[in-house]
Amino acid sequence: MRDRRQEERLPLSGWIELSFDDPTPVTVEAELIETSERGFRAAHRSSALTPGLEVHFSRTSASGRARVIWTHVLEGRQVSGFLVLS
Repeated sequence: MRDRRQEERLPLSGWIELSFDDPTPVTVEAELIETSERGFRAAHRSSALTPGLEVHFSRTSASGRARVIWTHVLEGRQVSGFLVLS
């Protein structure tokens, strides 16, 4: 099976902080797995990060807004894919 991704994925380690209102402020610390030009993938322990949710992200070299595209359980932890919003 051929990989259909259009952008190169780069492995990345470190922590990223994700925050959103639900209706009160929520902050989730997540571990970065990989990044691309338009998004990133991170592991976390929050069941609140559901597809469609918009979050503010902050890490050492970048910050901004992103949308959760998908979330699933992988190797006993939750992993989500995010699309960075312009």
